[in-house]
Amino acid sequence: MSILLKITCQVIARRRANGEAFEDIIKDYPRMATDDVVQLRKELDINV
Repeated sequence: MSILLKITCQVIARRRANGEAFEDIIKDYPRMATDDVVQLRKELDINV
């Protein structure tokens, strides 16, 4: 996992802890590749 993806993962984890849904958060990253979204889901243990 790249450093940018690790940082994004930390940001998303923090936002989820504040009650935001993953689907709403990921909308803020429209240029993120599908493979990266899948990797974030795995890292954060989010099942579809």
